[in-house]
Amino acid sequence: MKFFDCNISFGASMLRPIRFAETATELLDEMDYFGISEALVRHARQRDDSPTVGNEILLEEIEGFNRLHGTLAILPLQTGELGSAETILERMRAYQIRAFWAYPAEHRYLMTKTALGPLYDLMVEQSIPLFIEISESCEGLTGWHLIETVLTDVPDLTLVVTEHGSWGQDRFFRPLIEKYENLYLEISRYELDGGIGDFCRKYGAQRLLFGTGFPRWNPGGPILMLARADISTKERKMIASGNIERILKRARL
Repeated sequence: MKFFDCNISFGASMLRPIRFAETATELLDEMDYFGISEALVRHARQRDDSPTVGNEILLEEIEGFNRLHGTLAILPLQTGELGSAETILERMRAYQIRAFWAYPAEHRYLMTKTALGPLYDLMVEQSIPLFIEISESCEGLTGWHLIETVLTDVPDLTLVVTEHGSWGQDRFFRPLIEKYENLYLEISRYELDGGIGDFCRKYGAQRLLFGTGFPRWNPGGPILMLARADISTKERKMIASGNIERILKRARL
């Protein structure tokens, strides 16, 4: 089964985990060990430093590695740090970048349409997905309230929520899944017993994406979880790679 990891990073972060990949080559070694074919990748400096610094490091590091597909971290365009929406789209065309990441807490900005309107318009018009992490440190209600606020402002946005915690946050996200058809969940921390199987029976497998959260989490966990989930082989393949490939192919550069 082909695995396409939609949530993986490399580079030395400010708080280094026990095991990490410092370079793109080392990341490929880690992927090979776990049997991961392709990955949508980001660099630690995109989060821990600044998108203006981290984006450039990422693009330089992954050049020539066809298995690694880059993402760009965003900022409000009003500060002029990333240029215009047209400039960003041209850069994405040049490097075949088909996804964005948002780190609003780390980079101190709001996820409102007032702050990110031009970028939201670009994402919707070009079907470019936006990834955002809702970890346990987001204190559940606050994190999912943010997701609902974004989708209320931009209901047609393709939004992928990652690392939403292992304690069963279905009561937060299931109402949103039912209302917003372009909301997706990455499964690296969806460790609820029987959660994946029950979700697929109710909503289908097309809303779940395989990701590992490496280096914060060990890839073996989500790989085993997906391999043993009570779902069909077809659903397993959709989650493992098919869904993220479909989302990325939809992006119009």
